[in-house]
Formats: sequence, structure tokens, C-alpha cells
Amino acid sequence: MKLDKYSLALIELTQHVGTEHFYSKLKDFFKVTFDFDELLILQFHKSADAQLHYRYGNDGKKNRLYGEESWRYLTRLYVLDPFYRLFADKGKYGFYSLDEIAPDEFSSSYSSYFNFLSLTDEVGYLFPIDDDNCLHLDISRFGNTDKFSSTDKTKFKQLVTPIQNLCNSHLAMMGENSEITHSNVENALLNFGKDMLTKKEYQVCQLLLQGHSTKAIGTIMSIGYETVKMHKKNIYGKTFLSSQSELLALFIDILQSDSLEKDVDHLSIHVEEQ
Repeated sequence: MKLDKYSLALIELTQHVGTEHFYSKLKDFFKVTFDFDELLILQFHKSADAQLHYRYGNDGKKNRLYGEESWRYLTRLYVLDPFYRLFADKGKYGFYSLDEIAPDEFSSSYSSYFNFLSLTDEVGYLFPIDDDNCLHLDISRFGNTDKFSSTDKTKFKQLVTPIQNLCNSHLAMMGENSEITHSNVENALLNFGKDMLTKKEYQVCQLLLQGHSTKAIGTIMSIGYETVKMHKKNIYGKTFLSSQSELLALFIDILQSDSLEKDVDHLSIHVEEQ
């Protein structure tokens, strides 16, 4: 009996669990069913830099991320990635599209930091490794292409369990990775504004950094629109800033400092130095 391309790709993938070619075979398997421009396989850690396990791109640059922007993502900006926040804040796993999980002003808030991507659509898997680590498969389309269809997303969802099982087996067979670089980026975010803002202002500040609008923050916190505006005004007054974009720019600037001390409110330190 002649096997179809899907079955052959699945057999190839299964046969390469625990080998250096597993992620390449995973890409081949996805390519049989889906059209995409890039596949990133990352390991998210709550106390370490994001770790790149594999990259496929239709630009021919395999297994590497290029440029300063990509370096900033892996070592700093991943902390505000909606996929990472879904794992870190809510412990969610499975298949998601960026459109369904991203804050309502995420695209506009972060356009100046990620405009090099020319992103059309992004979907991904989150698979648990342990309480502090997860594997993220990020699949993107760029340029003048269509978004992933509802049929595509249904097929992606149907693959959650088999792909997760294969990835878990692969990671178990490959053992611990010694290349993890510990960092305090997540800690820096969680402590940003904690010492100088009220509890409500701190909550609003955290949501602003993630890219939520005033209206969305009100819904999340179950408070009125004008109340959110008041908290924002207080935050900006205390920090000598005037907008959400300035707050974000300040946080990203602080993130890129050579050393981030643990359990320190870097926003308070910045204000005191003004």
C-alpha cells in the first residue's frame, strides 16, 4: 500500500525522536499540511532567557535568528510576548493564535519594536515541560500572504496531543540542556512600579506594559473607564511620563541594561535618579 505524504512525514518524524534532526522533521511534517514562512521552536523559562532550539525560515537562514532585534527578543522582549505571558501568568497550554490572545493594543504598542517582522499572522503551541519551563512552537506568515484559515486552525488544534507527546519524548531523550542563561527579566517586570505605585496603579501599569487599552483594563480589573484614566494620570505624574508608549519605552530601555538586580523596583530607581 502506497502511503500519502502526510503519513510518510509522520513516520519520518516519529523515527527521529531523540535525534538532532527531530525539529527539522517536525517542520517537514507541518509543511505537508500548512503553508508558512517561519517556524521557531523556543523554550520559555521564568528565570532565564528564551532559548532557541530551532528555526526554519523561507529566507534560507536556518537555525538562527539574525540582528539586534532578534537578540533583544530572546534575551529581553520575550517577557512581553503574549504567548510567554499566557504561560507565565495563566499556566495555559495548547494551541492559540496571536489574534485571540494578544492585548487589544499590542500590535500598535509594539510596532516600533517588531516592525522588522512584517508579520501577517502568527499561531503557536505551548507545551509544558515543568512549572517553570515550556516549549513554544511559533508558526508565522509574513508579507502579502493570507492569514491562517479556520480550517488550518482546526487542523493545528487536532495535532496538539500527538505533537506534544512527540516533543515530550524528544526532550526526555535529549536530556538537560546546559546552555540556559539565567536572568531576572521576569522578576524585573513583576517588580516594575511595585514600591512607588498603589496596588491599583501597579496593576494598571502591568497591563499597560502588556499592551492593553484603557477600556480593556477596565474590563479586566472590573473598574470604570474614568477610574482607569485616573490611575493612568497618577502613574504618569509619579514617573514624569506622559503616555503608554513612553512607559513601554522606559521599561524596554531598563530591560536592556547590562545587569538587572533581582527583587528591585527599577522604575522607582529611575524616578529617584531624575
